[in-house]
Amino acid sequence: MENESNNFANQPTQNDPFGSKPIFSNEPIVNNGPKKQSGLGIAAFIIGLVSVVLLIIAFVSGSSFADQIADSNLTLADPEDTAAFQASIEALGETVLASFVIAIACIFGAGFLAFIALILSIVAACSSKRRKMFGVIGIVLNVLVIVGAISLFFAGIGALAANVA
Repeated sequence: MENESNNFANQPTQNDPFGSKPIFSNEPIVNNGPKKQSGLGIAAFIIGLVSVVLLIIAFVSGSSFADQIADSNLTLADPEDTAAFQASIEALGETVLASFVIAIACIFGAGFLAFIALILSIVAACSSKRRKMFGVIGIVLNVLVIVGAISLFFAGIGALAANVA
């Protein structure tokens, strides 16, 4: 009798998901229906869309800044002359500087959000219990946003350097 209780103790029960199961078994395969969408993947996709909107705002604001700089007569004869620089900055006005600050804040905000969403989408794509569609779309979208933010940042620096020089 003691030998029989040992055999039953080693057998997995139906409530034990971590128990070993025989390779060939007559137990029916439990199918819980189709997999659900990953919540992390959906969140990463939505955050990626917000990042795209921030990049569009940064592009429009940066274009406005570049147009206002090109239309102004910002010249620096001597970089050491801080009074001349201060006078040229004051001549530009508040709207020019505001568009510059908005563009920079949107670029860095979009990059930060896209980085967070990229991590979420990688986790969602690696999940085996959920669908991977939004995770994969999130990876592609957020990588494109990060590359776009870096490109827009360097293009803005290049345009600013070309106008000042």
